[in-house]
Amino acid sequence: MIERASGIYEAALRSGEGKGVGEIRIFLIPGTFGNRSLMIDAGFGEAGCLEKMNRVLERLRIPVSKLDIFLTHKHHDHCGLASAFAERGARLFMNPEEDRHHYDCLYYNKSHDAMEEQAGVLRTVGVTPETTPGIWKKFMELNERVTQKNERWAWVIRDYPYQPVLEGQVFKYGEYVLRAVSLKGHTYGQMGLYDNEKKIFFAADQILNGIVPIVGTTHVDEHLLEGYFKSLQHVKQQFQEYLVLPAHQGPIWNLSEAVEGIARAYLEKLDVVGHVVTEADGPLTVARIAAAAYGIEKDPVSDDEFIKLKMVISKTFSCLEFLYDKGFVERSADNGTLYWKALRPYSGRVSV
Repeated sequence: MIERASGIYEAALRSGEGKGVGEIRIFLIPGTFGNRSLMIDAGFGEAGCLEKMNRVLERLRIPVSKLDIFLTHKHHDHCGLASAFAERGARLFMNPEEDRHHYDCLYYNKSHDAMEEQAGVLRTVGVTPETTPGIWKKFMELNERVTQKNERWAWVIRDYPYQPVLEGQVFKYGEYVLRAVSLKGHTYGQMGLYDNEKKIFFAADQILNGIVPIVGTTHVDEHLLEGYFKSLQHVKQQFQEYLVLPAHQGPIWNLSEAVEGIARAYLEKLDVVGHVVTEADGPLTVARIAAAAYGIEKDPVSDDEFIKLKMVISKTFSCLEFLYDKGFVERSADNGTLYWKALRPYSGRVSV
């Protein structure tokens, strides 16, 4: 455990499952005597992570009954232990926009509504039993493992009760007065926290050192990548002089360099996706475009390959939506599946 600033502690959690996101930094601000304490995010839903957080809370003398947990967004590495802490009396806070859909390709929400929504979402991106039987089979095998065999899987998120968070909402813990700030992009409703006086910014997954955060969706007209570019510029302007504490990889010391690196990476990926669509003989599904853009030549066999495919499909969807908004591609629907084709040759980078 590290004290990153006066009264702000960081605990690193590591997942023992798969090759996806392998670590996360959980931040804690103990309250003054008798008052509530804050924990930012809840980590992986694994027994080892729960045991470590129990030790951390005990060391900081924070009872779970006096613990508030600010969930920056609804991904498995941030919300995996949320339900476990809620059952023990912790209060949870999250932007309700994170729950606007029951099913998303990026995580597995264990609820009946999610299963009802899954088939439609998969068909939207071109994953069906008829057109992509191998990929469809992998999704169905996972459904059986989690819902029927009740297998514990790190990417599963159990439902949990929470109080809604609004932009600008104030949270006071210890010596800090924190305000919630929208960080659209990595997810639709991701939020961070900042203290304007003490110049501390909890950046969640919006900006990371050496990692390009995934901007992924499988739902139309969310304008997620456009929102991400705008958010990055806002972050660079507002938090330049702050201690920036992201959820992965440690503090960011050169904010402008990190922002520019992420924006450049997405512009390069837009180039790749744009050229795939331009060079195609006809309209393509998201799944077909993702496979071409990322060089995926076979159906996933392992869980790691499956997770990679889920990620690149979601990321490619966001890129296509951005190119659609900019007038480079058009989309059409046939029997619930979206098809994309170029409106004009893609010969260079789009403006952001």
